[in-house]
Amino acid sequence: MSEYKLRSDCKGHEDDVRGVAVCAADVFATCSRDKTVRVWREAIGGVGFACSTVCVGHESFVTALAFAPNDASSVVSGGRDRTLVAWDPASGDARGRMRGHALDVTAVCILSDGRVVSGSMDKSIKIFDPSKAFECVETFDDAHDSSVLALVALPDAFGGGFLSGSADATIRAWKNASADDGAVFGRHADTVRGLALNATANLVLSASHDTTARAWTPAGDVVATYRGHSALVYAVASSACGTRVVTGSEDDTARLWLASSGECAQVVPHPGCVWSVAYLPPPPGGGGGGGGGGKGDGKDVGDFVTCCADGSVRVWTASPDRVDAAAAKALEDFLVARAAERAARQLADAQSKLKLEPPSVLAAPGDRDGATKVIKEEGGSIAAYSWSAAGSTWERLGEVTGVGDGAGKKTYAGQEYDYVFDVDFKDGAPPLKLPFNDGDNPYAAAEQFLETSGLPMEYREQVVNFIVQNVGSANVAQGANVDPFTGAGAYVPGGVPTGGGAFGAGGGGYGGSHDPFTGGGAYVPSAPSATTAAPVNGSTFKYLPMRTPVAFETAKYDGILRKLSEFGAEEGAAGDVAAACNGGDPPGASSIAALAAYLESWPVDKLFPLLDLCRMAALRGDAAGVSREVASAMAAACARSVAEAPRLPANLLTAGRLFCNAFRHEVARDAFVLRASEILDGLAAAASPDAKTPARLALATAVLNVSTRVHVSDASLAECAPRAVSVGAELLLSCPAEEDDARFRTLVALAQIAADGGAECKSLAKDLGLGDVAEALRVSGGSERVRDAAGDLKLAMSR
Repeated sequence: MSEYKLRSDCKGHEDDVRGVAVCAADVFATCSRDKTVRVWREAIGGVGFACSTVCVGHESFVTALAFAPNDASSVVSGGRDRTLVAWDPASGDARGRMRGHALDVTAVCILSDGRVVSGSMDKSIKIFDPSKAFECVETFDDAHDSSVLALVALPDAFGGGFLSGSADATIRAWKNASADDGAVFGRHADTVRGLALNATANLVLSASHDTTARAWTPAGDVVATYRGHSALVYAVASSACGTRVVTGSEDDTARLWLASSGECAQVVPHPGCVWSVAYLPPPPGGGGGGGGGGKGDGKDVGDFVTCCADGSVRVWTASPDRVDAAAAKALEDFLVARAAERAARQLADAQSKLKLEPPSVLAAPGDRDGATKVIKEEGGSIAAYSWSAAGSTWERLGEVTGVGDGAGKKTYAGQEYDYVFDVDFKDGAPPLKLPFNDGDNPYAAAEQFLETSGLPMEYREQVVNFIVQNVGSANVAQGANVDPFTGAGAYVPGGVPTGGGAFGAGGGGYGGSHDPFTGGGAYVPSAPSATTAAPVNGSTFKYLPMRTPVAFETAKYDGILRKLSEFGAEEGAAGDVAAACNGGDPPGASSIAALAAYLESWPVDKLFPLLDLCRMAALRGDAAGVSREVASAMAAACARSVAEAPRLPANLLTAGRLFCNAFRHEVARDAFVLRASEILDGLAAAASPDAKTPARLALATAVLNVSTRVHVSDASLAECAPRAVSVGAELLLSCPAEEDDARFRTLVALAQIAADGGAECKSLAKDLGLGDVAEALRVSGGSERVRDAAGDLKLAMSR
């Protein structure tokens, strides 16, 4: 078998490429987390492929794709926005939209009569009829016991109908495409992620999280197992001639297999997870160039396509005359350099976790033979020592490289420091320099920084929190008791305003107050820190279990009440609002009772000050008059404020914070839990890259607070947990690295849901690729707490 090499590196997508559908020998389509579908056509000359059409219209990640070869050929896509769209591949226009699923659409296939079949994380399968304006003509509720993740249409030779694969590890057959079907066709040891046909050999192919792919007869017997991947297998496809199989995996490879024997013929490395694969039909004529026919038969079995997490689509060929040598060399060089970089990073990460001790500890005997210590020797070298019981001495084993003095040191004001942070204190002004050394007292460093910079000492706690957040609690002197969820120290000041400005819907909040150290507003919310769970599989959670909801506890009442008065005058309720506002005090029972009536009647664009006042009332529960009726009105208004696109930025912020604060008291919490899925659906808009930073933090906290209750037996929470995983995954992937608080809270939330939410939530987390994301953040996630929280997520998913 000739070796496959890179034919075309197709760039254009801006995020993970999740699916591929072959339209013709020289045309295929792909879908991506960048919310688009792209159509690629063979370039003039027949070597590479170029994007000919971009289909735009999904509101979130597009994860499923199929080609409908009917009279008016269409590409059908499904995505996280719970919709399917049929596209004209030539113009990119939408021919029809299909709705009805309660969660993400994860699979799609086209029946021989042109009907569209879709599968979803809501466990259902739906059939839509293009001849009836894409009306849903059949729904199979609870088609599986878990998410439906793969579909393949069966031709008449297989008896017609379709097969479905699920996170419940089964493949089910729907021979008559009706709800009366659904017999188990086959099982894997874990989630079934991909299905395809080897039509020539009359076989069904499946890909699974159990790291294998399999070939099945129409009767459900396994005739070949493709073993060799070291991680989840996401996709499988067959060549047109039926002699070759290709798979894609989370282990960053595609693999080529001999279909009949299951022998691995070639490993094709990639820069990231391979989400989807497909074989292209061979060119007309079927010969030339060896073409991967193998065993000397000279046949061209066709090229294959891989969709990668790095945003690239690649076409691979075994025909030497179709290879792009320059692109192949560039990719090879990149993979070699990345492997070296990864090895160096892993070594540095391991070394950074070494417990360094002074030479003086060697004066005491070891507690057992072979006990080891890592010593920071005079002169700065790092060496490992082992206790020899026979010789009653510490023996020097050797030097640990890469962690000695001077490594990574930064010079400031004539001195060397481990860290020199840039603090943007004032817009338009140069950043201030904050130096710090490992082991220093953060309070002393904060006071020195404030004094040198001419800033008030009221900022001391915020500077301390900033230091500990960025260098890690293990690298500061003892006594910096900082809550990792809120950034709050042992003493939590109310926050010091650093700017002005009026309440504005465009900004999504009251005032322009900005904390230069956290990037947040002028408040520091607090919550008890998480406890440490018992060791699991030899490892220990850092932040789990998380059982205490986090709240947004401060408000600028003057700004809230000023906006309420303005809107009250416009809505003819100026007198009632003025009386309820009670001169600017925090909301009491009379205030909330008077204003709750407007939660239902005021227009959506005027709800945000009401929601903000309700947010503060929710913290006080009964004391603020939050009865069950009032709580229900709050929850309904919260859901209404973010129900329709485009969502007002101020509503995303205030609704998100209200949802979070509702978890502090039982009456409010119960009302909001009943609408949690609905509210999370609306708040998910804050996961978009153009959302405001405070809104993203509110969304992260909302998902976190949901996670604190997943362990409770509650039907509404059980229904909401998968949606929280989906929203959390979207937020994690879109959250900028500098938004440390949001990333950290999202990671802890996802870890807690994976730990408490049962097999379905854990499987969903795997299906969304969170294992890969968690590993990347664990190795190089920025702050120590983000790396540790990513480790918690990885551990929770592996249990």
